[in-house]
Amino acid sequence: MFKQPTLAVFLLLLANGAAAAPIEPQMVTIKAGDFLMGSARAANSQPVRSVTLKAFRIGKYEVTAAEFQRFVEATRYKAPRMCLQMASKRWFTSVPNEFVDGATLQSLSKFEPATCIGWNGAQAYVAWLARETGKPYRLPSEAEWEYASRAGSAKRYFFGNEETAACRYANLADRSAEAAIRRDFDGLESREHVGVMPCDDKSGYASIVGMYEANAFGLHDTLGNIAEYVQDCEHDTYAGAPADGSAWVDAACTARVVRGGSWHWRGYHASHRSAMPADFIGALEGFRVAQDGGGPALADAAPGPFDLELAEAQKIERARRAALAEIPRPKN
Repeated sequence: MFKQPTLAVFLLLLANGAAAAPIEPQMVTIKAGDFLMGSARAANSQPVRSVTLKAFRIGKYEVTAAEFQRFVEATRYKAPRMCLQMASKRWFTSVPNEFVDGATLQSLSKFEPATCIGWNGAQAYVAWLARETGKPYRLPSEAEWEYASRAGSAKRYFFGNEETAACRYANLADRSAEAAIRRDFDGLESREHVGVMPCDDKSGYASIVGMYEANAFGLHDTLGNIAEYVQDCEHDTYAGAPADGSAWVDAACTARVVRGGSWHWRGYHASHRSAMPADFIGALEGFRVAQDGGGPALADAAPGPFDLELAEAQKIERARRAALAEIPRPKN
């Protein structure tokens, strides 16, 4: 079965959280610029058009379970009671969240991304973070997300086109994920469902954030780990989309755009976009934060206690992975 934390682990993580003040995320400053957004690869990423953006800031990492837990502690936010996740040979199915009155945590590490919260949970978090800090935190727009993820590249991935290099830059459906799924789910073959990347990152499921090489703008995990919610409502194409990088939001929004991939999927093209219903709760979706840019607020802050703790967790996890043998390429 997919490894869920015990209640004792959860309470320990809460105890380690200390006071319920926000954990401010490490942010990356993105300078104003323009780029060609979209591609001819899919109907929903057309027409390709030029988008000009103002300076903004975006989270260096995806929001972690620990950061979201702090929000839950401070607000008594009620976590969704059900979450779509891997549960059996049935692949994905909706099962009860273990911690319906606390932070949703689908792993044993508080440094992995917060999932099973849905778009509404992500939005509630950024609203609280903005209110508590007095800073303009929000979800990124879809245009901001793609611009920051591409980091100036017009190729398939921000690092190029070669799939064999993907495991250096992202946690995707690779040989370790395939082995973990086969081990934990009755011999289920991941490649029969989503395919397997031709590399091995030695991480089966979700990963501690920041374990993979950053893109040219200094962002981690935009290609994989977990998919990320943005502000925008779902639209079938880009016809009529804003050209200034702002979020495309309707009065009635039944689904929200999700960008990037996850440990469960092969690497997506930089232009790939999908969407989830506003009330959807799943284990493959999380988020990162953004801020309006301009003025002194663009000065990046020095790492805080949580950042140093995260860096130590990353160091330990790198050593653990280095000691593992690479899973060989399948013969067939």
